[in-house]
Amino acid sequence: MNRLRTLVAFLTHELFHSLAGILPLAAALAFGIIAFEYGMDQPQFVTVAGVGLGAICLMTTLILASRVNRASSYLLVARLHQRSELLVSVILSGLGISIVLAILIAVGNLLTARLTLDFPSVLWIVPTWLPLWLLAAALALPLSALVGRSGSYLFGYVLLASLLIANDRKSVLAAHGLGWLVQAIDAILWPVNTLLSQASAGIYARNYFLALALTLVYAGLFFGLAVAFFSDKDLLWSE
Repeated sequence: MNRLRTLVAFLTHELFHSLAGILPLAAALAFGIIAFEYGMDQPQFVTVAGVGLGAICLMTTLILASRVNRASSYLLVARLHQRSELLVSVILSGLGISIVLAILIAVGNLLTARLTLDFPSVLWIVPTWLPLWLLAAALALPLSALVGRSGSYLFGYVLLASLLIANDRKSVLAAHGLGWLVQAIDAILWPVNTLLSQASAGIYARNYFLALALTLVYAGLFFGLAVAFFSDKDLLWSE
C-alpha cells in the first residue's frame, strides 16, 4: 500500500508539473461552465455529470499512461515487484484527480445556484459514479500505447468508436434489418445505461445493484486485459 501511495503521489505530482496537466483542468472548467449554463437538477446531474466526468477520467488516465510511457520511467518500473502495480497506480491517480475535479465542479455550481441537490439521496451518487469512473480508467489502459502491442490500442479506438456510433444510430440499424445488432449493443451497454437511469430515477432495487456489479466486472476485464498485455511486454520507451 505504501508503494501504491508513493506511486500515485509521484504520478499526480509529475502530471501537474507538466503542460499536460492543463488538459484535465481545462476540460473540467469547460464542462463545469457549459454543461451547467442553464442549471441542472439532481437527476440531470447524475447522468450528464456522471458521463461527462467519466470522459474526463478516461482522458486523464490516458494522459497519465502516456506520461509513464517514457524512458525516464525505466527505473520506476524496474523497482516494482510486479508491473501491475504501475497500472493500478495509474488508475488510482486518474480516479483521484477525477474525484477532486467533480467536487470542485459541484461546489462551484452549488455556490452559483446552477445546481440543486437533495440530501441525503445525493449520497447515492458515490456508488453510482465510482464504478463508472473505474470502468473509464480501466478502459483507458488498453487504449494506451503503454499497454498496447503492435497498434492494438488503435484497434481498441476503432471498436469503441464503432460501438458509440452504432448506439447513436440504432434506429437506422433496425430499419435496415439489423435488429440483432441493436440487441447486442443494448446488451453490452445495459449495465452502464441501467446504472445511470436507475440512479437518476432514484430507484435502488435489484437491477441497480446488478448493473453496478456488471460495471465492476467490465472494469475488471479491461484491467485484466491490460495486465496480460503489459506483464511481459518488451517496452520501447518513447522520448
